[in-house]
Amino acid sequence: MSLNKHVRLMRTIFSIVLIACLLQSCATGKPGVNTTPIHQSTYYIYLAGPEVFLPDPIAAGVNKKATIERLNQENEWPFRLVGLYPMDNEIENFAPDFATGMKIYHANIDLMKKADFITANMVRFRGPSMDVGTAFEMGYMAGLDKPVFAYYDAKPFYGTAEKPGIYSERVARHYPVSKDKPGHDVHGQSIENFQMADNLMMIGSLETGEGKISDSFETAILKIANSINSAK
Repeated sequence: MSLNKHVRLMRTIFSIVLIACLLQSCATGKPGVNTTPIHQSTYYIYLAGPEVFLPDPIAAGVNKKATIERLNQENEWPFRLVGLYPMDNEIENFAPDFATGMKIYHANIDLMKKADFITANMVRFRGPSMDVGTAFEMGYMAGLDKPVFAYYDAKPFYGTAEKPGIYSERVARHYPVSKDKPGHDVHGQSIENFQMADNLMMIGSLETGEGKISDSFETAILKIANSINSAK
């Protein structure tokens, strides 16, 4: 056999093998050449919560990121966790107007698209329920099929720790309820009561993550790390 014919034959054989590998990949959903999964070395966590309204919101974000970095060093995970805080965004021509509000919205959306996880402080905020912006962010991440983790930290807001408790009981403590019609407020509207800590849609979104509200930010971060290790 001539050298040219030999080269053409080897190319044909290589092409057949390559096509077979590709067909295997399409049929099984698994790579036909390299079946070793490739894992990320860095995972981003969107840090949601009403801390952005605290007197010193920047410090709140710095403290959260410092906690994550400390846990990275203490646990020596084969990956690194990085927090993404809403106030990481630099908003040009910041002013208390509609245009600035929309810039913040889109900037936060971009951070959530970058993030792999969200951890949200579901503390009651200006009422018996959680912050509405945080609720949106949890729902948005759940809609992106990204795991939602949560915790309840009241101390930065009210000076003392408290348990999430049951939503209907929290309503009774922080909102006028009917004395004559149990399970209703003073306007005659029913109060949701499924023995959950907040609205059922918010608690339901936690199924994408650990499934319940953690007792601290640090615990929520550790659960995120555990979920990554479990998936490996």
